[in-house]
Amino acid sequence: MNNKSNRPLIFLFLALLVGQGISYLTAPDSWKGFVDVLPRIISMIAFWGPIILLVSFTFVTFTLRMLGFKSFEDLRRESVEENNPAPAIIFTGTLIASILFLMIVIKP
Repeated sequence: MNNKSNRPLIFLFLALLVGQGISYLTAPDSWKGFVDVLPRIISMIAFWGPIILLVSFTFVTFTLRMLGFKSFEDLRRESVEENNPAPAIIFTGTLIASILFLMIVIKP
């Protein structure tokens, strides 16, 4: 790997470190309180993540089938080769809508 391909990862890692440092320096008790509940938050993500994935996939697949697309390759061909952004916009909108729906419905 060349050095240029690692730059975004290094930047993101440094941003994470600086953010955590600022958070700790401004409110150490709050930072420690968050770290104490971090295992619970990670557990909730591990529990709800696959459920959200399954429901989102179902919503997106159902919407694309209703529009006549049989695969993601059909969606790509229509969006790129036919220069029609509508299917990609519908795909993205459906995905966002399904995640927002689950954020409203599911209260861990």
